[in-house]
This record gives sequence, structure tokens and C-alpha cells, in this order.
Amino acid sequence: MKLSIVLIPLLAAVTLAAQTPAPAQDSAGQHRSRARRDMLQRWTARLNLTSDQQNLAKAIFQNSRNESRSLAAKLHEERATLNAAVKNDSEQQIDQITQQDSKLHAQMEAIHLKAMAKFYAILTPEQKTKFDAWSNHRAS
Repeated sequence: MKLSIVLIPLLAAVTLAAQTPAPAQDSAGQHRSRARRDMLQRWTARLNLTSDQQNLAKAIFQNSRNESRSLAAKLHEERATLNAAVKNDSEQQIDQITQQDSKLHAQMEAIHLKAMAKFYAILTPEQKTKFDAWSNHRAS
């Protein structure tokens, strides 16, 4: 439980960078790709990740991105439906969609947190200590 509380601020930034699907060749997609690469480079530098750990981390976060893509598509569809409900002043539909939306967000967060747990599990005890200290510093 304590680990979750410490990691939540870090996870927000990490998951946004690590989970966002990259479009083919647009500048936003290139930016997200670069952000993911930069995050792994920062972790590699701060935690002294081995090449095996880097490869595992890439696989962990790629799997997580793949798993969250369908949910992201559903969230996008719901936002469009929600905008229509707002324009139609449909309070009942707004309530229904926001409840569905919160479930999807919870599923996305679970995917992201599970990826972070897998990443944390591949760290050595010394790396976990560094990661925890860095997370505690960012949380305060």
C-alpha cells in the first residue's frame, strides 16, 4: 500500500509517457516515442539498468500500451458521445457515460500500475532503493 502511495505521482507522468500509443509518423507520435525513449534513458542512467533490464522494461511497457489501446479507443468514442450529450442537455446520458468513463479510466490505471509493478520487480534491491528514494523525493 505504501509503495502505491509513493509511486502514484511518478506513475502519472510515467504512464502518460509510456502508455500513449504512437501514431505512424506525425509530430505528436514522434514526440511520444521520444518521451518514452527519454524516460527509459533516465531510468537507465539513474538506476544503472542493464541491457537485459532495458529490454525487459521495453517489453513490459509495450505490452501495457498494446493492452490499453482498445480502452483508449473506447474512451475516445465516449468523449465524442459525451460532447453530444452535453450539447443535447441530456443529464441522464451524461451520468451514464461518465460512469462508464470512470470504469475505463480505472481499467487503464490498473494496466499502468501492473506494468509499473512488473518494472519494479525486475530491479535489484539496490535499484529499488534508488527508485524509492527518487519516488519519495518527487512525491514531496
